[in-house]
Amino acid sequence: MSSLREPLDSLSSTLGYESAIERIWDVIVVGAGVAGCATAILAAKSGLKVLLVESKSFPREKVCGGCLNVRAQDALGRLGVEHDLRAAGSVRLSELHVQVKGVGHIWPIPSLLSVRRSTLDAVLVRRAIESGADFLQNTTAVLPADHGQDLDRLEVELRSSEGLHPSDPPGQFKPKAAQARCLVIAAGLNRSALRLQRDWPAVIAPDSRIGVQSLVSLESLAESAPELHRMLQSDRGRLHMLSSHHGYVGICLTDGELIDMAAALDPKRVSSAGGIGQAVCEILGDCGIKTHQAFADCHWMATSLLTRTSKVVAKPGIFLVGDALGYIEPFTGEGMSWALDNAETLAPNLVRIVQDPRTKAQAVRDWEVYVQKQRRFRHRVCRWVAKQARHPTRSQWVVQACHWIPGFRTRILKKAVQ
Repeated sequence: MSSLREPLDSLSSTLGYESAIERIWDVIVVGAGVAGCATAILAAKSGLKVLLVESKSFPREKVCGGCLNVRAQDALGRLGVEHDLRAAGSVRLSELHVQVKGVGHIWPIPSLLSVRRSTLDAVLVRRAIESGADFLQNTTAVLPADHGQDLDRLEVELRSSEGLHPSDPPGQFKPKAAQARCLVIAAGLNRSALRLQRDWPAVIAPDSRIGVQSLVSLESLAESAPELHRMLQSDRGRLHMLSSHHGYVGICLTDGELIDMAAALDPKRVSSAGGIGQAVCEILGDCGIKTHQAFADCHWMATSLLTRTSKVVAKPGIFLVGDALGYIEPFTGEGMSWALDNAETLAPNLVRIVQDPRTKAQAVRDWEVYVQKQRRFRHRVCRWVAKQARHPTRSQWVVQACHWIPGFRTRILKKAVQ
């Protein structure tokens, strides 16, 4: 394990719950994932008083493919965390193995970086603290039903989970409101910080899949899945994308000598197969990899339905970023590059709002235009790939075309991983 791991595991809040309530913040960021941390870093570096709130205790894993494409790596470099990610044991991936049932090819790709979300997010939180932001974990944050239209201050209810016991009555700890000039909601797919979801409607695709992930040690596969073990041991710099009728699985080595297995699965198939592990084994079996149900008993994390779009993306002083804006099925880490781009675009607007609250309405319009453009152009390849992946026969022809026509392959891969 990397020597950096111990300090990452020991991250703690920089202030107490009561202190967070007593102050008036320029920006409160809800959610310490990629989008939330990057926004907190950039806002704090611009001189704003920033509170970064996280409901979980660090370190914590999240469902994520864990591959950072070139755009994401460049953005992380601008945030100043590249060295820390290398020191934490992140793995360079330079080849992509695409397998659709019986058709598969291996191609060189622009270098991806494989890293666990527990590692990436902890590195980013530490960078946010170093940049001047305060960090409060084990605390849920919820936008009140009536958050008002005050030009100067907004409120968010904070509830600390520290010290709670399972037997404590639900109403024993009343939430208290913290005040800020801007709120950034980076609370993931479920947008848990939004109490009245009807005021922030979202559309979920009818054929949406769920995201799942498991981290297993490479050594544990030697007996349970020897074929997969040999494949991963000999090709440590390769990302494997395996697709079948009911979903697809991405497999690669990540930091800590662990194997990252992330998948997008048809929820109905998960139910009929008898569980997530069985559904994953079916996909691998369809691609010619025998696992003997090796992953049936693994610890699997899962998301709600993935492909969704938030129809409302901002209100005066309140902005959705990252997965809270919407999501498309995972493909080579695009979600994280979008999240980082969100932060870089939003941060200057937060500075302007703090300097002049009268610019809130214009900032909302600017954010709406930016999100619309991102959805129209940046999401296009992922939508196309997700569509092809639902039809294995068509996907096989696409894979063959990519192999036969290098220019076509280069164009697709450039959009996806560069």
